[in-house]
Parts: sequence; structure tokens; C-alpha cells
Amino acid sequence: MENAEVEKLIELLKRYISSVNARALVLRALRESGLASNKVTRKELRLCSATLRRGVELFVSPISRDEALRDISRFCGSDSLRPDACSMSVLTEMDVSKARSEARRICGHLGAQPFAMQKVATIVSELARNIVLYAQRGTIEIVPVAGSGKRVVIRASDQGPGIPNLDRVLSGRYQSKTGLGRGLSGSQRLADRFDISTGRNGTHVTAEVAV
Repeated sequence: MENAEVEKLIELLKRYISSVNARALVLRALRESGLASNKVTRKELRLCSATLRRGVELFVSPISRDEALRDISRFCGSDSLRPDACSMSVLTEMDVSKARSEARRICGHLGAQPFAMQKVATIVSELARNIVLYAQRGTIEIVPVAGSGKRVVIRASDQGPGIPNLDRVLSGRYQSKTGLGRGLSGSQRLADRFDISTGRNGTHVTAEVAV
């Protein structure tokens, strides 16, 4: 069952499109943003702005479109605001979840396509989880780059023992019992650019995804 904020958003959209389409659009926006319809907050609805605006462009008549877009911006927050970069320490699984949420927030502000948002969130999750499993602590940085070549840059650093057999790991031919090979090689495949250096002083990864 949807919560009060979701119902208010649906009612807002019903001014411009049918009840069925309004509900379908809101639920799709929540799903693509990784949010639960029964507990989402007004602040989190900012993540939905990009999907909602695309829906308005498709389904709302030109005469009402500008007004609908203004209403969405007032209710959810504008996705045209410059998104802030995020840098955070990673020590626990809770930090992995927080990093993934931040990745989705930043992608939402950039107006990223759903598949690109999922790629960024997956890479962030995998790199953060590797820090927790193998280095105990490290940092994740998520940097939005706006403009004509919109992209998200992800940097993961730790001071762990390094990764032996790195070439085998990245080739997909090696996988540890905890899944290290799958996470790194999968992140490399998802990224448009992927660089990694590793040794006794730690591991440093930079990944970029066009959004």
C-alpha cells in the first residue's frame, strides 16, 4: 500500500493525466529509483524527478506541460539542481547500502537513464562490498559530471593487502569463495572506463559510466 506522500504525488499528476497513468508513472519512478512505495519520504522523492519529468513530456498535452513540470519540481524538488559529489567512509554493510543510495541520488539529479542508474549503483555496491570484505575499511567517492557528456565517476580506495592474481580476477577466470572475481570483473564490464591499481599499500579503482 502506498504511503501518504506517494498518494499526494499521484493526486498531483491526476490533474494532468488519467488516474491509471498517474499511478503507473509514479510506481515506475519509485521502482527505477530503488524506493519502496510504502515508506518513501518527501526528501527521497527527489530521486524520482527525472523519470516523472520524462513521463510528463510523453503524456501531458503541450498546453499544460510547463505547469505540470513546475508542480513536480515544487513537490519533489528540481532535478536541474547541480548534484553534489559524495565521499564517504566504508566500514560495514550499512555503508554499502548508503553508498548505493547516494549513487541513485546523484544519478537521479543528473537525469540518468534507468539502465545507467542501475549500472552506477551496481558498481558502487560491488566496490564498497569488496572494501568491507577484504580491506575492512576504505572510501567511496561518487562524482557527477554534468554537461553534454554527462557521466558519473566512482573512486574506491583502501589500504588493504592488495589483490593477488589481478589479471585472472579481471578476466573472469578466477572467483574467490566470497565472490571477489565476479564483483570486480562485473564492474569492469559495466563501466565505460575502468582503471585499477593494487599492491601492498592498498587498492585504488576508478570507474566511469556515461548516463
